[in-house]
Amino acid sequence: MPTFSNVKFSRAPLSLSLLLALDVQAAEPATFNAGIFTVTPQATLESMYDDNIFSQESKEKASLVSILNPSVEAVADDGFQKYTLGYSFDAGWYENSTDDNYLDHSLFAQGDWFLNQTHQLAAEFSLFSTHEDRGTGFSQGGGALTSDSPDKYVETTLSGVYTFGGIKTKGRLETELEYYDKRYTNHRDLTVGRDRVDISLGETFFWAVSGSTDALFELVYVDVDYDNDPSSGSAEGSLDSRVIKAYTGATWELSGKTEGTVKIGYADKAFDDRDRDDFSGLSWEASVTWLPKSYSVVTFTMGRRQDEAYGSGDYIDGKDIGVAWKHDWKERFSTQLAINYSNEDYKGDPSDQEDNLFDMEFSANYEMRRWLTLGASYLHETRNSNQSSKDYDRNVIALNAEVSL
Repeated sequence: MPTFSNVKFSRAPLSLSLLLALDVQAAEPATFNAGIFTVTPQATLESMYDDNIFSQESKEKASLVSILNPSVEAVADDGFQKYTLGYSFDAGWYENSTDDNYLDHSLFAQGDWFLNQTHQLAAEFSLFSTHEDRGTGFSQGGGALTSDSPDKYVETTLSGVYTFGGIKTKGRLETELEYYDKRYTNHRDLTVGRDRVDISLGETFFWAVSGSTDALFELVYVDVDYDNDPSSGSAEGSLDSRVIKAYTGATWELSGKTEGTVKIGYADKAFDDRDRDDFSGLSWEASVTWLPKSYSVVTFTMGRRQDEAYGSGDYIDGKDIGVAWKHDWKERFSTQLAINYSNEDYKGDPSDQEDNLFDMEFSANYEMRRWLTLGASYLHETRNSNQSSKDYDRNVIALNAEVSL
């Protein structure tokens, strides 16, 4: 399926997404029925020690942080149509910085319709009311100390995917349309120019070359429109742009051995303002999962992305590579290790900012009961920048408990 995430989001630690992809949750939560829906409630409580909550080069501030994350998911599935509804909130409390306490909300709804062997349709809506920790995003470096609280924003996404062709057909065509809206809700004197809407259209054609492997050809178009964007030719210049990506590659799944998707191609990002620094060049995305044993999973990821700018500059040219390993040592005990490296080049930035980011996370989970999983983790992050004020090292040690019915 076409993916637009490299266009609209900044870099987040890949370790989290890799570990989620490896299905680290050991618990098997119980469910209950409510009409046609099967409902699954869960909750996670985490306590952590963060030695650099603002990601600073010096004068680091440490704090204990407590996080509560309850969630509920309801699914109705009759084999031909499936409906999923979900809600969660994420509440965080900082012992040494109460201004950074937060309450985030997440709501999503999804529908999948198997119309017949040739036609399938899926639609999804999501709404996130969330924040950027001080020291990240627009407040990285010294900006964390001049701001009095985290930047808050709301993300709304509405997408639909139509698939023509089925499992037994030689060819398959997926068409995806997505509307993405991001609006900041505080610090409006600084954030008013960051609100934007992305409208994306993608086409991916799959051609079966064997029973387990498909060749793919993908074309993606994205229109990036800032709500309060300076006009083209003004002192600041318009950030509105058009993005085109064309890929070729393959996707495969060898049962019990390996699965993955590899795409390579060309990307072009053109700004409305001719004084902005356009991008055109090689682009790639890859995710490969390997199972050396049935109880051991290794995932490799890599890619190149062009993110929207943070502060000055036109865009961020990012290159990422990561590896994660999950191993089940015993029936109830597992560990996960994820290591990631990124290079981010701030194109069009007067200071020519370039960052090298490294993060490593190790975690262990023990399923004490069917309804209770205990975990511990250690995270290390490092940013080495040619702007010394944006260098930092950060260590986080955490304990967590996941409970269900």
